Amino acid sequence: MKQYNLGPNGGILTALNLFTTKFDQVLGLVEKRADTVSHVILDTPGQIEIFTWSASGAIITDAVASSLPTVVAYIIDTPRTTAPATFMSNMLYACSILYKTKLPFILVFNKTDVQPHAFALEWMQDFEAFQAALASHSGTRDAEGEPTYMNSLMNSMSLVLDEFYKHLKAVGVSSMTGDGIKEFFDAVETSRDEYESSYLPELERVRAAREKTLQDAKADSMNRLMKDLAVDRAQNPDAALLDQWEAEEDEDQEGEDIDIVDRSDDQWPGQYIDVTRARRHGAEDINWPRPG
Repeated sequence: MKQYNLGPNGGILTALNLFTTKFDQVLGLVEKRADTVSHVILDTPGQIEIFTWSASGAIITDAVASSLPTVVAYIIDTPRTTAPATFMSNMLYACSILYKTKLPFILVFNKTDVQPHAFALEWMQDFEAFQAALASHSGTRDAEGEPTYMNSLMNSMSLVLDEFYKHLKAVGVSSMTGDGIKEFFDAVETSRDEYESSYLPELERVRAAREKTLQDAKADSMNRLMKDLAVDRAQNPDAALLDQWEAEEDEDQEGEDIDIVDRSDDQWPGQYIDVTRARRHGAEDINWPRPG
């Protein structure tokens, strides 16, 4: 931050951009360990906005996903998600990450030893349960007893996300006790199958489309060049004849010796001479001025 005169957010983005330039080394290390480990976890705590919207985050995600089976795990602090508004914010984040990365996705409710995640699963599966929790939460009605704007917005968003919940895997784990770790890795294995059946074909289709676009652009550029040459030859037929290669002259020059004179050390008119470092000697053709 001091070196580039950046603030906290700019420092994080710049560090990520610099890290992206060396990410091929990270992939090299992962590939070397691929035969000795079954899973590789890339932890990016607190960087959801960067990996969702920045170019560097997209480059890192695409680089990993194009090399190895990749699953995105979105970690949620369960005790801090008991409020309906916070829960809805987390679900919107999860939805944005899913549609941004287009990768297999797992919701991981952490700290279940402090707060069980059963309420979150109920809200995801039962729309009316979430509506009841929202209605009972303080601050959902104004002074006149009418629903607030945020209350109406969350009601509408819960209806929109209802279809999103149906295609989402959610597990609860405790990093302290280890509870739910087996279920988490079971969900990872299921997502690996989803990656191989859904993501890889899509990746190959995108690569083929990109390659076709590149080849079409090259062909179009070549066609335009040939058309320009044809027009130029039609307008200037004499110039086209002068552009032809004369093989006889080339054959005559093959047997001739060519003397190459290197004049790189010779001075040329207008050459800069540093007189403060120059020394007078007879070989220099310099008219030195006499001091006044």
